Amino acid sequence: MHHPSQIAKSLYEDAGTLQRFYEFLGGECLDEVTTSHITHADGCKIRSSEMKPPSHLPELLAQGLDVDRSLLDHEALLVHLDIEYVNFDSPTECYLNPLRCFELQEPVIQTIHEELLRFGIRPLHLLTGQGHHFIWKLEKHSPVISELITLALTNTPHPTASDDPAIQANAERWEAAFSGLGLVMEFLAARIKYAASKKCSIPVELTALNVGGSSFGYREMVSIDISEYGDPLWTRVVRMPFTNYLKPWKNGLARYHGIEHSLPPIFTIPFHENDILKALEIRTDVSKTRELAQRACVRIPEQSRGMVKLVKKYINSPLRLVHQQYNDTSTETDLDLSSFLDRLPPCTRHIIEQPNNLLLKPSGMKHVTRCLMAMKIPPSQIAQMISKTFQNTAHQWQNQWDIYSPEMRAHFYTRVFSDQILTGLDHHLDFNCVSVQDQGFCFNPKDCNLQPWRDRLPVTINQY
Repeated sequence: MHHPSQIAKSLYEDAGTLQRFYEFLGGECLDEVTTSHITHADGCKIRSSEMKPPSHLPELLAQGLDVDRSLLDHEALLVHLDIEYVNFDSPTECYLNPLRCFELQEPVIQTIHEELLRFGIRPLHLLTGQGHHFIWKLEKHSPVISELITLALTNTPHPTASDDPAIQANAERWEAAFSGLGLVMEFLAARIKYAASKKCSIPVELTALNVGGSSFGYREMVSIDISEYGDPLWTRVVRMPFTNYLKPWKNGLARYHGIEHSLPPIFTIPFHENDILKALEIRTDVSKTRELAQRACVRIPEQSRGMVKLVKKYINSPLRLVHQQYNDTSTETDLDLSSFLDRLPPCTRHIIEQPNNLLLKPSGMKHVTRCLMAMKIPPSQIAQMISKTFQNTAHQWQNQWDIYSPEMRAHFYTRVFSDQILTGLDHHLDFNCVSVQDQGFCFNPKDCNLQPWRDRLPVTINQY
C-alpha cells in the first residue's frame, strides 16, 4: 500500500477539491482567503516558524501533507468544538475499530446537535480520524463580538505575542473576544457533558482526562475538547476538510504497533448526507472522497444570531456568577505549590515535585486543584501557583512555552475544573484512592487516604 501522503496528492490536484480548500480558508480563490495562516501539525509540535501565509498552500499540498488552518481570521471569529475518542490502554482502537469508537460517541454528537439547534446554531460538521469537529463563525462587525469582549475576565493573562507582524496586527481584538468566547464555550460544553453523560456508556469529560476502566475493559472516554480556549488564539488551528489525516503515521503509533502498511488512508470529510457507517467508508477511499468534494460545500457558516441566544443563556446562568467570583477573588500571591507539600497526600505531592510533565497533564492539574480546594484555597490563587510553577525554569520546560502562555494554561484548567465542582457537574466520585490508582496517578499509596480530602470539597446540586 502506498503511503497516505502519496495517495493524497491525487486528491489535492483535483480542481473541485481545491475549490473546497479555498472555501474553508474563507474565500473563492487563494488570493481572497481570510485565514491568518496555515500549517501542518499531525504528530508535530506546532511552531511559529511552521505557520505559513495561505499563499504556501500549493507547497503543502504538493507534499501530500495534513493541512490545518488558523483559528485566527482577518474577517471573523471562528468558533470550534472538538469531540474525540480517547483510549489510554489501546491508542490504535479508533483506527482498528472505527465503527465501535464512533458509535460510542453518538450520544455526545446527538446531544450537541440538540443543544446547538436549541440556540439556532447550524455549524459545519466534520469527521476526523478520532472524532468530530463543529465549526461556525462570527463576522467581525457582528454585535456579538463586542459582547464577547465585555465578558472576558479582567484577570485573564495577556497572551503570548507572535513574532510575525502580520499575526500581531490582526490578533489583539480577536484575542479579547476569544477570551470571552472561551467562557461561553465552557458553558456549552458543560451542558453537553451533563446531558450526554446520562446516555453514554463511557465517561464524557471536558478535555482528555485520565479515567478508570469502562465496562468494556478499556480506560476510554469521549473528550469534549475545549482546551484551545486556554491558549492564545493565534496558536490554535483546525484541520481542513478533504486533507490527509496523518497522525498515526507521523507520531509513530502505526509503526510501533506494526500497522503502518495495513491502515487505509484517512481523510477529514464533511458529515454530509451520510450516516456514520457510510461516512467511515468514504473517508478511507480517495475516489469517494473526491466525489464528495464535488457536491459538499465546506464554507464555514456565519451564526451570529444563534450565538446571541447562547451568550444570553450563559450570562443568566449560575456559571457566570462563578466566573465573576473567580475574577473578584483573584489576587497576587507570593505562595507557591511547594509550600503546601507537607500538608498534601503523597499522590499530590509527587505531581507537584515532578511537574514536568505530571502537572502539565489536565488530570494532574485537576487532582492538585481538588486537593487545594479541599484546603479552602480560592481557585484563582491555585491557578496563580500553578502558573508560577510553569514559569519556574528549574523544571526544565525547554521550549514548552515558546508560543503558549503558562498563565493562560494554568488559569484555564484550574477554572474549568473548579467550576465543575462549584456548579455540581463534578461530584468528585472518582476522587478516591482506588480510582486515582486506576487512572495512573497513584505513586506512593503508603499512608494515603483521599477520603478526608473528598469530604471537605463542596457538594453542589447540579446547576445545568
